[in-house]
Order: sequence, then C-alpha cells, then structure tokens
Amino acid sequence: MTSSNPSHILCGGACLFPLPAGPTCAAAARALLRSVMGTLGLPDELIEDGVLSVSELAANSHLHTAPGAGAELWVWGRTRPVPQLVVSVFDGDRSAMPRPGSANLLDERGKGLAIVDHLALDWGSHFSRGRLGAGPRPGKCVWFSLALSVPWPWTSRIISPELAARRLVDVLGARGLVAGRRAGGGGVFLVTAGELDVWVEPRSFSWCDGAGGRVRLPLLDLQDAAEHVVRRVEEAVSGRR
Repeated sequence: MTSSNPSHILCGGACLFPLPAGPTCAAAARALLRSVMGTLGLPDELIEDGVLSVSELAANSHLHTAPGAGAELWVWGRTRPVPQLVVSVFDGDRSAMPRPGSANLLDERGKGLAIVDHLALDWGSHFSRGRLGAGPRPGKCVWFSLALSVPWPWTSRIISPELAARRLVDVLGARGLVAGRRAGGGGVFLVTAGELDVWVEPRSFSWCDGAGGRVRLPLLDLQDAAEHVVRRVEEAVSGRR
C-alpha cells in the first residue's frame, strides 16, 4: 500500500520519500515529484504546477521549522469530489501552522503559499504523524491537490467492507495507531482508533465530524480516510479540536 514506487498510486496506494535536511530539501522534492508525475503519464503543464507547488512547501519546511524536523514527501490519489493527485510535505515541527494569507503573487517575499493557492485545486495543513522511520512521530503536514482530467484506474474496482476495514487497520497500524476491527452486522464493519469510530459500509467510510454531522469518503479513498483518522487522533491528543 505504501512505497517509493509510483505505480502503487495507480491501485490506491501511496508513494513516500524522505526529504534531506538543509537547503537541498526543495530541490529533492521537485525532482521526486517530477519523476512520480512523469511515471504516471500526467500532462507536462500539470507536472510543472505540481513541481512549483511542492518546491514552495519544501522550502517553507526547511526555512520555518526547527532543525532535525525530518521532512517527508507523500503522494497519493483521491477520487472525490473529482479525481486528484494529493501531495503532502510532512515535518515534525508544529510550532507554526501555515494558513492561507493575503500575499500577492507580485510581492517579492511571502508569496510561496499564494503561488500554491493559485496553482492547486485545494491546499491546507493539519496535525499528522510521520510515515517513515521507526516508531510514531507527531508533526504536521502541508498538502495540496491537483485536479486530473481522467479518473484513476482503480475507480471501477469494487471493494468489500471487510477488506477495506482490514486495510484501514493495517495502514493505521503502520502509523503507530492501535486500531480495532469488528463486524457490526449487515455487512458493515467498525474500526476504532482512539476515541474515533469509523463505520466501513458497502461503499464508504463514515464517522462523526464532532459537530453533529458525518464525514463520508469512498472506500477507494483509503489513503485519505487514514489521514483523516490520524489527524483526528492527533488533534484529540493535543487538545486541538
């Protein structure tokens, strides 16, 4: 489900890379994402948008986080609301969480996230956990998504709730989260991680959003669902709800 092989993205997995500490962080992120997107056969214009955007995120990670924060590059696919490529830069420093600002694209300084906002379909940041190295490592991830003109190849696949629940437990376990799984009746399964209950239904993952509503994601968007769960658990642990 996770590796440095871009072909795994085509079947619902994630592509993960460590990024070097120091000023070469942005250059490494650019080269890695260009290779991944090129291997996936994505259009040149979209590749350039992705490369420029990830360069800004990696540069921010180097410039604005504590030394030794240990940056990582994550890439996966998302099917809803439209087909997208999701690109995240993770590091272990939570002292500053980036937010959309008022920087102008013509400004000499402070325009990095304005560039990302201009090029990407969406972007954001949240608490998370590292996906590489030994043991759970709390931190933050800053991400953006790029819209694709065609669906991912796996969108026609039918996944059973039992298999989706088992894979979700495995992915969360790899992040250091102890998750339980049990049958809930009627072909529905329940995955519990921390205080969060995730119902795995015939077509979707669903859980309470904490405000009386429910979040629903397609079973095909396993990587997204796992990241949502990790975020909720980390925010609960930190008291940031």
